[in-house]
Amino acid sequence: MSRIGILFKEKKETMKKYDVHGMVPVVATITVEAENGEEEIEIEAKKFKGVHAYAGNGGLNKLIGVAGSNESIEADGEPEFDDWTEH
Repeated sequence: MSRIGILFKEKKETMKKYDVHGMVPVVATITVEAENGEEEIEIEAKKFKGVHAYAGNGGLNKLIGVAGSNESIEADGEPEFDDWTEH
């Protein structure tokens, strides 16, 4: 191994790894039929089964989704990275 390769390997081994965390808003949508929107918001908020983590993309908590067939979820913005933990 060349001297540069040895120096790079030593530097790489001494550097710490960090996980940088960011938050991004998501929008959950439920499609319903109703006569009155305000009343339906209350009813459907109680029926909503929640946001769940699914296996995929290298882990058990990397994909998110919703359980109901009339429910959907989508990202609504760019992540704001504001926290970190040592890996």
